Amino acid sequence: MDTRSSSPGVSLLSCALVVMLAGGVFGSCLTARDAFAVTAAEKQAEADAVYAQIDSLQTSLNETRDRYENASSSYEEAIALRDEASRQIQEETERIEALQEDLSTFAVGMYKQGGPGSFIDVLLQTNSFEEFLTSWDVCNSISNKGASLIDNEKAAREQLKQAKATYEEQSARAESEMNNAEAALQQIEDTQEALRAEAAKLSDEADELQMQEELAAEAARQAEEARKAQEAALAAAYNSGASSEAAASASAAAGASVLMGSGYFTNPCPTASSSSGFGYRSFDNSFHKGLDMAAPEGTPYYAADSGTVMYATNGGGYNGGAGNWVVISHGNGIVTKYMHSQVTFVNPGDQVERGQNIGLVGNTGQSFGAHLHFQVEVNGVAVNPLNYI
Repeated sequence: MDTRSSSPGVSLLSCALVVMLAGGVFGSCLTARDAFAVTAAEKQAEADAVYAQIDSLQTSLNETRDRYENASSSYEEAIALRDEASRQIQEETERIEALQEDLSTFAVGMYKQGGPGSFIDVLLQTNSFEEFLTSWDVCNSISNKGASLIDNEKAAREQLKQAKATYEEQSARAESEMNNAEAALQQIEDTQEALRAEAAKLSDEADELQMQEELAAEAARQAEEARKAQEAALAAAYNSGASSEAAASASAAAGASVLMGSGYFTNPCPTASSSSGFGYRSFDNSFHKGLDMAAPEGTPYYAADSGTVMYATNGGGYNGGAGNWVVISHGNGIVTKYMHSQVTFVNPGDQVERGQNIGLVGNTGQSFGAHLHFQVEVNGVAVNPLNYI
């Protein structure tokens, strides 16, 4: 609960930012949220980072679109060539069938014309060996020419079939590439859409935080004015020769209530700056059970929530290191503690309201500089106050 240094000159902006702490959520009991403050500038920086991701994805999107267009063109070209090869295969098939039919018709015709021995008669009716050879060559020529034509047509048809198979393979490969590119396009576009929504959300949050910071700054300014007025009243009481008891009595007219922050509790000292957080501290090898909020002596502090005062001391005693302190029960096992006060404005049994001025920051008890030690306990266990203010 100690602090090793005080902050006599706290800027209004720094004080105001203390209240921008992530709040806690209450259902049936307290649960923690984010533990540290987020400023509008930090939130806007997050939004800018998301917009940068969107811009980076646009490059990938453009490249993938080009890949899709190329694959689509290749696919269409391969399909056209495959269809053309199919058409030519059909033509060659029909040509071969026609040629075979013509040769068959020719052979049948010759047979019908000359009877069973017509081919032989053609050869035997020759008047000389030379005519016989000529007739023989003519018959062979007709037969060979037909066979050659058929072979050529079959070879052409086979080449076309191979070409068709090649184009079908190319079209399948291009179609696969096109489908992959299309899926990648969809994924990138979906990611961009999600990022755009996230960036818009972050920008809205940055605007909201900016508004809260401005409100906090104004509240801090008013609180600082109230603190100065309170200090002036105390100084006037002492300078007039009144006793310390009279000064305490004069200060008992506590300042106006102040509500700050957006968490479960209002910020108990909105003009202060955090000087030591909750948890293990290496400099004194101890576990710190609260939040030290550094502020000049005489700075007003406020009840974090409505409740009943369990303890309140005002004699400057040690009190186990707490000095002048206030302990408030809020019900449901929730207790808040306010230590090292210069003076307190409440008594045990008092009912206090949320944001009520219950004391002034001091340096009493085990303290090494003016500050408010603010402690939150749930069912007797100290928890991090930053989760709830």
